[in-house]
Amino acid sequence: MVRQYSFEYRRQHPDMFPEACGTCIPQRRFKRPVDHQRHDRDKHGHCPESFYDYSFRNPGYTSYSALSAAHGTQSHSSTISKSSVVYHARELSPPLSPLYDVSKYDLDKFVKDELEPDTAYNLRCCAVVHRLCEFMKNNFPAELQPAQIIKGGSLGKGTAVKGKSDADLVVFLSNSKFDSIPVLQSQMNKILNDMESYLRHGACTIEGKTQHAVMVSVTCHKEHTHDVDILPSVNILDKYSKRAIYQMMKGLNDKDQYFFSAALSPLQLEFVSQRPPKLKSLIRLVKFWRKTSFNESTGKRLPTSYPLEVITISQWLHECGRENFDLRKGFYNVLKALVNYRNLAYVCEDNYKSSDVKSSLKESYHVMDPANPFNNLMGRCDCWEEVKRIASICLAKPLLIDLRGDVGWI
Repeated sequence: MVRQYSFEYRRQHPDMFPEACGTCIPQRRFKRPVDHQRHDRDKHGHCPESFYDYSFRNPGYTSYSALSAAHGTQSHSSTISKSSVVYHARELSPPLSPLYDVSKYDLDKFVKDELEPDTAYNLRCCAVVHRLCEFMKNNFPAELQPAQIIKGGSLGKGTAVKGKSDADLVVFLSNSKFDSIPVLQSQMNKILNDMESYLRHGACTIEGKTQHAVMVSVTCHKEHTHDVDILPSVNILDKYSKRAIYQMMKGLNDKDQYFFSAALSPLQLEFVSQRPPKLKSLIRLVKFWRKTSFNESTGKRLPTSYPLEVITISQWLHECGRENFDLRKGFYNVLKALVNYRNLAYVCEDNYKSSDVKSSLKESYHVMDPANPFNNLMGRCDCWEEVKRIASICLAKPLLIDLRGDVGWI
């Protein structure tokens, strides 16, 4: 995510950013309650039981930049009558996505101009992430010395939306004493604390920690910053077969299985990054639809980027598979799949077999993580009916309204 002000700046200006996270160390501050609640949900996995908002019905926005500006500057007028105020408890009216105003003739241009990062932008983003990697290689002590750093997130996978790139840096430790995930798990708190201490001297701002990562931000250009999660792990893929790793995970509880996630991230990265450019453009379009079409403060867990990437790729593999296809029809087919989410049953057999996942499934509908047979990517989202509703709204807009039934991808 690109942020206009770093969290260090926000801590120095509490009057501008009155909302403070009580969990992150150092503290993160936000201008609006909605941003604070989004942070609590995305970073800490929790949000308030109820949320009341007083907002006005607005006429919508015609461009993404206008949408961003409006969210940043919108204020309430003291002269508005009570009848014009809409009270929301737990559920807010969905925003009007800029996609609603895009015609079927303008979609390719919209994606190129508004969503696809240009070369200069990519180079700047990659350069600051590279400098951070070099700092860790050259300044971490022997115990934390990286043997390899895997660059993931939207930057690593090549699916970043313009202005919204992020990165996950998986640091495979070279220290031989960290020879297994259980050993890493037992030392994780100390590893993260030590990493944080050294990163304070790097070209980044410490934003906090989770159970698995040190969260930092790096300045890309001007005042724009990017979130980077640094995740220490063990390169078990070089030591064991994938089947042996999955046997280690079998029978563990969800918490213990999650410690394998960073170690398996190269398989996730490979699954997405190898896809052709047109498919990555479709992924950006789906992610932009997700970002601009939902209220983030309803107390619900919306699907994150990775499940949407896998759903998009799985639909393409099943129904098309060609490098060149009609972008509008591809978008239609992905939204149609989300409307019919209860019919989704996808298992990628690149790394394991369908039979390996049956015992771990708790839901009949599933999209399994291509890297992890125990991770149903649909499981964390608890509002698929809302996703279905918003997808149906988009299908009825001018961009897609003339498409019905099975239209193919070509």
